[in-house]
Amino acid sequence: MKKTKASVIEVPVDENGLDINALEKICKKKKITAVYLIPHHHYPTTVTLSVERRMKLLELSNQYSFAIIEDDYDYDYHYSSSPYLPLASGAHKGNVIYIGSFSKILGSSIRIGFMVAPKNFIQEAVLLRKAIDVGGDGYMQNALAELIKSGDLGRYLKKAKKSYHQRRDYLNILLQQHLRPYISFTLPDGGLSVWIQLKDSYSVNTLKTHSQLKIKQIDEEENAFRLGFASKNEKELEDAVLLIKKILTNSYSI
Repeated sequence: MKKTKASVIEVPVDENGLDINALEKICKKKKITAVYLIPHHHYPTTVTLSVERRMKLLELSNQYSFAIIEDDYDYDYHYSSSPYLPLASGAHKGNVIYIGSFSKILGSSIRIGFMVAPKNFIQEAVLLRKAIDVGGDGYMQNALAELIKSGDLGRYLKKAKKSYHQRRDYLNILLQQHLRPYISFTLPDGGLSVWIQLKDSYSVNTLKTHSQLKIKQIDEEENAFRLGFASKNEKELEDAVLLIKKILTNSYSI
């Protein structure tokens, strides 16, 4: 943030998403320019912002004149029910910037995103983008456009959502069967990962230092880690859970 001279203020997150009361207290003390949030399946905790908090956030945005940057990158992967409508679809004064990515839908190599925002903001963003990269992957963009127009992307999403839902539920069974003495977790309504907290008697650093296990997202302060399930089949999920169990069993006595 040095180039923009912006200062970042962290706002707590709980089981209902962004703590709107904490945000309101900050707004009363300081001038807030923008609030960035992931409303569905927050990274890394996987929680979803409740409807009540969404409404309150829009009210605060109008009251204190800050922009909302709504990063809804895996909106389509919500399993327990239909996903909540975006904040951008609610009552606001043109101060919600809605962004998404096809990388989570199709693969990390598809470096294409999209944005819904007021026209003047998009025009400024285009100018900035041109300053960074004049060109773009036209072939990939045209191929993606064809997938959307033909309906193939929608059909793929339907199949992928079903597959990921099944993997999430299978991982839930494995965690309940093998790791319940060591961990606590809440099964997320959607997304591609589960946020797992180790109980106080165990340290996440035990997993961090093990050579056979590579976990990208570890939070030492919360004694927690993020376990992804989308890219693994049932055998791989079982192997991962059993390895975690083996490490904890060998390191601690219950």
